[in-house]
Amino acid sequence: MKSKIIHIALPKGIAVEIDDLVNEGEFVSRNEALKFWARLVVLMHRRTHKRAEDYAYDEIKERLFYGKKAKLFDSNIF
Repeated sequence: MKSKIIHIALPKGIAVEIDDLVNEGEFVSRNEALKFWARLVVLMHRRTHKRAEDYAYDEIKERLFYGKKAKLFDSNIF
């Protein structure tokens, strides 16, 4: 896979934690740790939006089916 180089600034504490993970053998390098983090962020972001879209779709369907009196939000969530 072709890579694109980007430069980031991290808080010192996070950089130290990443170095600790590398030193403990969890990752082979800072680069690998940051690539793992980036993939995780993208995956979580996409899944969160997908769940939100699915929830909104279900709410719209319920309202169309039951009319204006349908609950728009689950009180256990908010």
